[in-house]
Amino acid sequence: KGVGTVAKVGRPPSFAQQLQERLTLIEDQLVAVVESSSIHNIDPNRYDSAAIFIGFVEWDWGPSDPALEASRMSALRELTEVEPLVRLLFPHPVGRVEKQLNGTFKLLRGWMTRKKPSHSVPSSIDVAVAKVRSEMAAVRGLVEQLPADSHPVRLAVDTNALIDCPDLSIYTGGLGPRYRAHLMPVVLGELDDLKRSGRTPELREAAAKAVKRLKGLRANGDPRAGVRVAGDVSAVFEHIEPASGDLPGWLDLTVPDDRFIASALLLQCAHPGSAVYAATGDINLQNKLSAVGIPFIEPPNP
Repeated sequence: KGVGTVAKVGRPPSFAQQLQERLTLIEDQLVAVVESSSIHNIDPNRYDSAAIFIGFVEWDWGPSDPALEASRMSALRELTEVEPLVRLLFPHPVGRVEKQLNGTFKLLRGWMTRKKPSHSVPSSIDVAVAKVRSEMAAVRGLVEQLPADSHPVRLAVDTNALIDCPDLSIYTGGLGPRYRAHLMPVVLGELDDLKRSGRTPELREAAAKAVKRLKGLRANGDPRAGVRVAGDVSAVFEHIEPASGDLPGWLDLTVPDDRFIASALLLQCAHPGSAVYAATGDINLQNKLSAVGIPFIEPPNP
C-alpha cells in the first residue's frame, strides 16, 4: 500500500495489533483441536484396590486420528512461530509477566504435543477449552498493558527508500505529523558502499546525495538521542547491530534485508509502546516484513 492509500484508510495495523489478531486466531485453532479431542480417566485409584497410588496423573488425552494429529501439528507450528514475537515485546519481563508467558506457552505446547500424561489435563473438554481461552486472554492482556511511549510512531527506512528520496519527513501523509525515523547501521553501511561502488554513476550519485543529506541532520543535535528533521519529525542514528535469541530462526543476519528486518523487530522490542513501521518499496522486503508482523508503507511517488 502506498502512502496515498494509507492516508485515506489510516495507518496499517501495528505490530502489536497484528499480534493480537494472530493470537486470537491461534486461540480459535487451539480450541478447535481441544474440541475434537477426548479425555479419559487413567487414575490407577479408579479401581477397587487395597493399594492407594499417590501422585499419579488422573486424566489424559485420548488417541488422535490422522486428521486430529494434523490439526495438532498445525496449531503447534503457529504457537512456535508466535511465541518469540510475543517475547520480543517483553525483553526484560518482571516475575509475573515471565511466569505468565512461560506457563502459557509450556501448557499449550504440551497439550498439542501430548508426549506423556500430564497433571495439567483436566477432567473434561469444556474445562480444557475454558483453560485455553483464559491462558490466551492473559497473554493478550499483557500486550494490551504495554506502557505508552514518548514517540507513539516510529519509522525504519530502508536503503532504496533513502536513495529514491532522502527526505525523512515525506511520510507524514501516511504516518501523521509526528514520528521518529530510525536509521539502521545496515542501511547506513549500504549507502556508504553504494556511494563508492554502485553499479551505475546515477546510483553512486543518488547514494552520495542521501549520505550528504543524512550527515546534514547530525548538525541539528545528538544523532543518538534524536535530531530534528522538520516539524515534529525527528531522527535517530542507530549504532547497534541486531542480535537476540528471540528473533525468528529463519532470519539470516548475513543478508542485508534480514538484518534490516531484525533491526526493525528489535526497535519494536526496545519501544513496545510505539507502533514501528518500515518504509520500503521492495516487494521481497515487504513480503518478509509481513511474515514477522512489521507493517510497511511505500515512499510516495516523486
